[in-house]
Amino acid sequence: MKKIASLLFAGALVFSLSNCADTVDVEYPVFPKNKDGRQLQKFLGSIRNVGLAVEKPQKSLWETVFGAGSSFIDQMPAKVFEAFDKESYYRLIDLSKRADALNEATLSLTGITKNRAKIGNMLGAEAILYIGYQKPYTECGSEMMVDYGAAAMKVGGALASMATGKNIDTSGSGPVTKQTGIRYMLIPLDATLIKVETGEVKKAVVSNPAKVDAGVGNLACPSVLDSFGKALDQAAGYIKERLSPLVKTERISVYTKDEDPEVAGYLDDGYQEIKGETPSFKKAKEAWEKADKKAGGKSGAAKANIGTYYFSAGDFEKAIKYYEDAMKLPGVNKNEIRELRKRVEAAAAVDDSGDK
Repeated sequence: MKKIASLLFAGALVFSLSNCADTVDVEYPVFPKNKDGRQLQKFLGSIRNVGLAVEKPQKSLWETVFGAGSSFIDQMPAKVFEAFDKESYYRLIDLSKRADALNEATLSLTGITKNRAKIGNMLGAEAILYIGYQKPYTECGSEMMVDYGAAAMKVGGALASMATGKNIDTSGSGPVTKQTGIRYMLIPLDATLIKVETGEVKKAVVSNPAKVDAGVGNLACPSVLDSFGKALDQAAGYIKERLSPLVKTERISVYTKDEDPEVAGYLDDGYQEIKGETPSFKKAKEAWEKADKKAGGKSGAAKANIGTYYFSAGDFEKAIKYYEDAMKLPGVNKNEIRELRKRVEAAAAVDDSGDK
């Protein structure tokens, strides 16, 4: 009876340990499935915390283009930060808000490149994104644009004629293409992404102007103010496509329990690293690898957590491998890990859609 009781207790302990997991929202990057996306993924590695410095526009230069008293010029740094912060995979740190520790010279591209290690250590940033500007321009012109309303009426009339056998007159709907006033506006963002650890850089420059119209057939040139927001959004979007992956979120279990107290300590250390003000899955992975090493590669919890790290880093192949390894070991709920693997496979399928 004692032997049976011992076995039941051991089984209950394993069951308890296998179900002791804290759930967290894990954000993971989704890179375009093209050459640029693969290069960005290779460049970033596990980088997540990024400092953002936006150059103040040289007002005299911009006013010669957009006119004196253009108040929106002063708002550009804040607008650029807002555009990059929206739906970004990065955890952005606004360097302009650290004027107490960083002077204006330090926040220049030269200053950031020179002092990147100091800035990184001070702010917990793994990379710094610097946004500067080249010379802006704007001009008015006109182009032939499709009037989709008129086109739809013509198609509808043709279909009605076919259905009824009668000739439906659609001439009153006007031409399908119409001469339209266009404002061309270039917000020439010049972006440099700098890795704190190595100093490697990746650049992207906006060189194509936005085209803004006031409505098909309207020959008036849209105002500078009305065009500026659209042009800035387009410019920021272009930079984001090349220097920042998209972000997706999954609710995932992180394991913190193990029969070995030292292994459990490392597991919990990793969990705490992703709960702080500047979460770092990279540091969490280091703790979980210590747990894995201490357990001699026999901790399902450590394997599962490392798999989650690779999921967050967008390395779906390694994530699946570690989840499969975890399912062969004690200390985890195998059904739960199997479900996690399915989520990674689903995420990989979402990522693949970029090529379709």
